[in-house]
Amino acid sequence: MKIIKIVASLLLVVNIVHASAKINNYNEDEEIVKAIYYTQHKKNKEAAAIWKKLFEKTNEEKFLIEYFYAALSFKDIKDVIKEIKESLNKKKSKDLYELLASLYSKEGDTDGVLDSIEHIQDGNVESMYELAYLYSIKGKKDKALNIYRKIYKKEHSWDALKGILSILSSQNKSKEAANILWKALKSKTRMPKDAYLVYVGLIDYKKVPNRAIFAFKQLFKLTGDRRYIKQLISLYLFKKDYDSIIKILELTHYDQNLLYELYLSKQEIVNAYKTIDSLYKSSKEPKWLAEKAILTYEIANKFNAVDDKVIKRMSELFEEAFSKGVKDATYYNYYGYTLIEHNKDIKKGLELVKKAIEQEPNNIYYLDSLSWGYYKLKKCKEAKEVMRKIFKLNKSKLEDDILKHNDKIKKCKDK
Repeated sequence: MKIIKIVASLLLVVNIVHASAKINNYNEDEEIVKAIYYTQHKKNKEAAAIWKKLFEKTNEEKFLIEYFYAALSFKDIKDVIKEIKESLNKKKSKDLYELLASLYSKEGDTDGVLDSIEHIQDGNVESMYELAYLYSIKGKKDKALNIYRKIYKKEHSWDALKGILSILSSQNKSKEAANILWKALKSKTRMPKDAYLVYVGLIDYKKVPNRAIFAFKQLFKLTGDRRYIKQLISLYLFKKDYDSIIKILELTHYDQNLLYELYLSKQEIVNAYKTIDSLYKSSKEPKWLAEKAILTYEIANKFNAVDDKVIKRMSELFEEAFSKGVKDATYYNYYGYTLIEHNKDIKKGLELVKKAIEQEPNNIYYLDSLSWGYYKLKKCKEAKEVMRKIFKLNKSKLEDDILKHNDKIKKCKDK
């Protein structure tokens, strides 16, 4: 909508002067100069009279508009509106309708504004936006939607699309809105951050997880906000797509703890080992020394390369972890069982396993380590007693390693 200029600029008036030298028996230029003079000296009634007379003499609309501008300074706005409407009844004019719309707007008369704009709507995008907005606030949702669709067809702008989505949402057509927005997001047109935020607000992630993932990836790309990584991880977990979680964690370093656990779950122990140094460096938690001890052994075992050096290095790491406060039963048992299995220091191994059992007396895996240690020391009675306890605690099928130990222990004879 054009902004009303109550006082015409000198440049505009000079143009009017040069464009109006058409009447032979009427000194038009002289009257224009008078009108300018009166306007500059705030004699608006006199100026208005001259502009009106010029219009009556020439029937040129520009003089009529100048008259209304001048009249607004001393007449009630309702009276000016009435005069403009009378003029429009005689002859339609885009400029007069724009002036009328602006006056209705000042009066807060949205019906009047809407009526005026409907008369001048000519495909101009700016006026189409105004018309759609007015239809919307007047509750004429379908008409507003139709206008927004036409604008979007013209320019494929986010503003037009927002109008469409807003109306569809207000009509409880969120699914339709989501589908329209999805089509726009997948097009080659660059969309702003807000478009993706609106989209994730319209959908049920679990029903369309791939689309949600696409949107959150774009949000992270556009903003760098790490909160969107959390959303992506949650969606990948829902899909049980652990490889994608690993990829995004490797790329962003968002959660090294989770990355470590995923490496372990996929038996990628070399990659798991590589993450430990950064985890220990960032947290200073001694448990990572114990984890490193385990993986030192597991990697060597994977390649059939367990030797004295490997056992020695594993022991050093466990001892350092214990000296720094680690007291986890899992680590006591792992370290102890490894010493027993490789006949390095069976007595020490048993001491470590017993520490684990103090924390979890009925853990059958720790009891199996204890029984195996007794077996290695030829304490068959003790070994058999512990094994009986294992079978009593667990009546379901036992793991093969425990069963193999039991077969040997059953044949064991004391020294």
